[in-house]
Amino acid sequence: MSAAPLTSGYTPDDDLKLHSENAINLICKPFQSHESGLPEWPKNGADEYTRSHAPASERAIVLLLQNGRSGGPPTAIGCLDFSGMTSTVIDNEFRHWADPDASKRGDEDAGVQGGHGNGGKCYMVQMFDDRAYLHTVKDNRGCVYGTVAGSIHLGYFPNREKGKDFVVDDVEAELTCALAEIGIASVDLPPKALEVLRKRQGFTLVVGRGAKGYSSRIPATQIIESLVDHPQMRTTLEMCSVFALVNGKVANDGRPLELSEIPPMTGAETPRVIPIPESLVDPMSREVVSTTADDHEPQGSLTLLTSEVRMWRGAKKSRHNVVYKATSGYIGYKPINEFNVSSAYRERIYGECVLMALESAKLNDRSALASSPLVRALESWISDEIETYAREFEARDRRKHDQEEKDALAQMNAALDSWKNRLLDRVLGDEGAGDGEGHEPGDPPTRLPTGVPARIELSLPHYRAGVGVAMRPAVNAFDASGDRIRPPAVTWTSSDPSVALVDEDIRVLNTLEAGKTVLQCETFDKSVVSNTVTLNVVEIVSIDLEPRSVEVPAGSRRRLIANCTLVGNETATDVALVWIENDPAIASVSAAGMVFGFAEGVTEVTASDNNATANNSVVVEVGPGDSGDGSGSSYPLVLISEIQLDPDTLDEVVLSSDDPPVHQRVEDVERNIWWINSASPLARIYLAEDFGPDSREWRIYHLERYVEVIAKIAMTQGPDAEDSLGVDEWAARWGERAATIQEAAAAGLASFIYEGELPS
Repeated sequence: MSAAPLTSGYTPDDDLKLHSENAINLICKPFQSHESGLPEWPKNGADEYTRSHAPASERAIVLLLQNGRSGGPPTAIGCLDFSGMTSTVIDNEFRHWADPDASKRGDEDAGVQGGHGNGGKCYMVQMFDDRAYLHTVKDNRGCVYGTVAGSIHLGYFPNREKGKDFVVDDVEAELTCALAEIGIASVDLPPKALEVLRKRQGFTLVVGRGAKGYSSRIPATQIIESLVDHPQMRTTLEMCSVFALVNGKVANDGRPLELSEIPPMTGAETPRVIPIPESLVDPMSREVVSTTADDHEPQGSLTLLTSEVRMWRGAKKSRHNVVYKATSGYIGYKPINEFNVSSAYRERIYGECVLMALESAKLNDRSALASSPLVRALESWISDEIETYAREFEARDRRKHDQEEKDALAQMNAALDSWKNRLLDRVLGDEGAGDGEGHEPGDPPTRLPTGVPARIELSLPHYRAGVGVAMRPAVNAFDASGDRIRPPAVTWTSSDPSVALVDEDIRVLNTLEAGKTVLQCETFDKSVVSNTVTLNVVEIVSIDLEPRSVEVPAGSRRRLIANCTLVGNETATDVALVWIENDPAIASVSAAGMVFGFAEGVTEVTASDNNATANNSVVVEVGPGDSGDGSGSSYPLVLISEIQLDPDTLDEVVLSSDDPPVHQRVEDVERNIWWINSASPLARIYLAEDFGPDSREWRIYHLERYVEVIAKIAMTQGPDAEDSLGVDEWAARWGERAATIQEAAAAGLASFIYEGELPS
């Protein structure tokens, strides 16, 4: 029998096959943390106020953070607004997953923030070990609807007959009962909230009991700080009075929460507004892309703002983004550090992009945008605009040095660099010089004394890891005087053994499946309990290794970078993986991706976990080791920014006053180059006319920076280099190294310090 001929038509199946539970699990992947899930609840409350056209004076939202109590309710996280929800809305709207029109109920032009009806429910079904539900009253009818831990199936509590449309004669009394379920008294609510309740006669209380990762205490300060600066919260905070009630007390001195202030850089107080060109070029295809949907949408704009302090870490980190807005309002964001910008001033720039044509790029979790020619073209253009803006600040900060001054500084730096190489031979144990106390640099470290532990400090080499990865936790013990002692034998606990467990026989932590777990250890007699640490085992989609090839002199090391793409399209470089080398006789690689060169030859290194293997391997070529004469490539090179040129590109290197006094850019790490930052505040003072490069002040400062470089190299390349050093241990060893190097400098460079005589 011959096959039927192909035609231009087809007959679709009558039904659409879908594994609904698995589909919901995939939809909910981006909301597997309190930081990503909690903003969804106040956003939903703000949207309900908008739909009902509530006046600004009646838009109150209360975040509830409640510690667990012995013999009482477990930890609870909640969100209370005063709109209420009918059973019709619950049955026809709320329980509907992945609804593209979830935000369009009622007045489609109401200006709601929008979404796909997933985020709030995803947070409910994933992040609570007891139950999560909403207790709502509207038009004197109440409903209690939600789910229990481990289930994505929503339903009424205790059943449909009793939990749906029960009569509520006294709304305030009903709220009092609802709050009592989680150990909160209604009289503790902010006065503004009680006032709005009495006016609107309705409420929706969304509650999660038994917050994952928080067994008895919720870190309220961190959660509130993270929430306030989350990109998703910006519109909610502008539209509503959002309060936080922490263990029965109103936080922030009773005032509504607000976006933290970001003082701008001096001279850049006014935001820079840049019209988006109506057409851009996709950097991948080189095709021209319309930013106005071929004139169907208005022209967009990019607004760049500045911060007087660096934003990439600390409290401002969560605001260090370009936030995207389109037809439905906020649709996503991208961290500034993910744009292709090389200037150090990128750390002090953030912004907002408004472009209606981006609406179709909105994803489920409203973080990164969906990749498309328009998104690629736009983000390439934004990178250029941020770079241009940052270069203006560099030009402002650039200090002009005459050639004679540059030559003098370069000569001084070359002499110190040669001295540094000779000292490094001793510091790294390559020569036999002792330390004056009978210990040789190559000797094993002195064993810590035994003692009675009063405190145990637990830390991990990585706080994110792939599945199927092993790592060794660091356990440091201290006696009652605060001195380090030999760690005692301990037992281990993991809040979620299905995620990760410690093999107590060999003290190795093994990751088993994606999720979060809280680790802790204690002495056998339970008299001393360590701090807790949280390990996030992530689900990796793909791994790309950088660089593609690397040259490592025998006896030295280079760090490789694993760019991991996680579920939810997040990228990360701080994930612990399984690293493997083809020929360990030539080179070995550590769990942190540090390659050690042993013998001349070529080998390959790759990385993986149980879910993903790197898309590429790194070719490692180990060359001959250095002779110790200062000319070998394994010696780090120390240069001065704005004085000496990049040895490979011959470009002037301009750093910011925000960069550290001793700095390595990303491109410098592989090349083993360090820069003394001439733009740092003290360097500027000592290079100014009142002092200058011939002054004793500059020589001391210059030498101190070399001490810093040598100490850093000793801690990362010498015998002390360990991936699992705790904070206290690292600080102690750093101090010891720095003191030894300063002693050597004082002994060998006195003439340089006092007279300016360059070391031979």
